[in-house]
Amino acid sequence: MFSQSGLTTKDAAGLAPADDFVIVVNPDAGGERRRLAEAVTAALAARGRRVVVETAIHRGHIRQTAESVRAGALLVAGGDGSVNEAVRGLLARPGPRPKLGVVPQGTVNVLAQELRLPKDGAALAEIFLRGATKPLYVGLANGRPFTLMASAGLDAEVVKTVDIGRKRLKRHLGRLAYALAAAKIFARGGFPDIEAETDAGALRAKCVVVAKSRYYGGNYVIDASADVTRPGLSLVALTEVSPRAALALFRYVATGRLDEAGCVKRLAIRKATLRGAGAAQIDGDYLGPAPVEICEAEETLDVFAA
Repeated sequence: MFSQSGLTTKDAAGLAPADDFVIVVNPDAGGERRRLAEAVTAALAARGRRVVVETAIHRGHIRQTAESVRAGALLVAGGDGSVNEAVRGLLARPGPRPKLGVVPQGTVNVLAQELRLPKDGAALAEIFLRGATKPLYVGLANGRPFTLMASAGLDAEVVKTVDIGRKRLKRHLGRLAYALAAAKIFARGGFPDIEAETDAGALRAKCVVVAKSRYYGGNYVIDASADVTRPGLSLVALTEVSPRAALALFRYVATGRLDEAGCVKRLAIRKATLRGAGAAQIDGDYLGPAPVEICEAEETLDVFAA
């Protein structure tokens, strides 16, 4: 694995040349899709570019690599949680920073869909070689960066259940682990309200999502106007939780017609505070209990995009 000419596996922090690539791989994400990282690495090396491959060996490894790596580009092979780690590390260091690249693997990689990245290794490598980037606008939840969304309420409880008690199921079942957790939470019932105070008004709901991304949980459109490469936040609130509302919501989300759902409210915002008795999550990882204060970061990152 990764034995092509021009590749090394030494400490990425020792690199200096601005045209080098460092690819950090989450070994727990992706299964068969790890082959995409191998294909990208081989394609870059075949074009004479120096590539250092680093395998993440513990939680926080990707963030630490992003904080210290000296190279022109940092490529992250993993899911959205792995990318979030890299974003945290890059924002923690002074500029100039390496360009950020996404090699999609893991349970789901929504950011790769947002950036319209191909799933073919050679095609993805061409994007990295071309060097063209867009600004990645990042949100902050209690000071912690997110690229896709932050939320409190029902969906955050699902994420908490999977993160704390069902990580092994997540590795084996992927998105089905979230469905099982949601079924358990629905059966339990008793969903407390989330209070959202924003610069565009206040509301109460069972689930409040503050999104940077137009997609949620894969290829489901939560806000067609959202764009991770443009400023702004979108608040989407689910005001009713019931089997009937859940079925209607799934139908509207699956068909891209969420605006027609009567149990959904939407606000264009710049900042929000979410309060309630439930959990909070960012980019599919458990953040902690509410409250959570949300705004947009002042700095952007350069991210490879199609």
